[in-house]
Amino acid sequence: MTRLAWLTLVLAAAAACSKGDSKEGSAGAKAGAAGKGGDLPADHVAAVNAAIPADLKDKVQFEAGRIVENEKRNRAFKLAVPKGWKPGRFIPGMLEPPDPDTIGSKTLGKTQMGVGRNCDGRCEKKDWAAVSDKVLYSQFTSGQVQGKVMKDEKRPNGRTIVFEGAPSAFPDKDVAIYIYNSWWEPEGSEYYTCSAELGTPVKGAAAAFEQACAKVIQE
Repeated sequence: MTRLAWLTLVLAAAAACSKGDSKEGSAGAKAGAAGKGGDLPADHVAAVNAAIPADLKDKVQFEAGRIVENEKRNRAFKLAVPKGWKPGRFIPGMLEPPDPDTIGSKTLGKTQMGVGRNCDGRCEKKDWAAVSDKVLYSQFTSGQVQGKVMKDEKRPNGRTIVFEGAPSAFPDKDVAIYIYNSWWEPEGSEYYTCSAELGTPVKGAAAAFEQACAKVIQE
């Protein structure tokens, strides 16, 4: 999967809502995320850092932070974010390592993290399990993207998938691990996704990134 395809599917959230602002529910409260309002617990950040293998602790460490999805509409999320990472150069709601190059990061490969929302058309109540599967998850479970599903956890109001991309001749230019955690309110007018794509140099930290995306607070 190309970077453009991945970004288009996951984080073109504002453009996906075709009419006005969507309903701002306590997104994620029943889906493994932290919901709306409040602060990120310090013990959560500590647990995320504890999940980083010893040989990668010099490459990535997390801290309590925030990702701004839409500055004009004051839309932001609190979560554990990698220290020193900066807002993405191209897509709102993205963070990237501080040493970007044309394919991602000079030291971490094709690596980034982000939070966004999607309506898949008009922002109104929908079957978000079906919508998120169509837009995002089915490409991994159907074999459209080459590789293997490491985890596919479905919850009443959310879903998490961890996918390992098939090895290629250019591992420094390809995504090694995809992580997506989506959540929604049953009566809500959109769904949310915290996502990470990890290059080969940092693929061993997948559990930490998954844990970071499991608790997101909507401001």
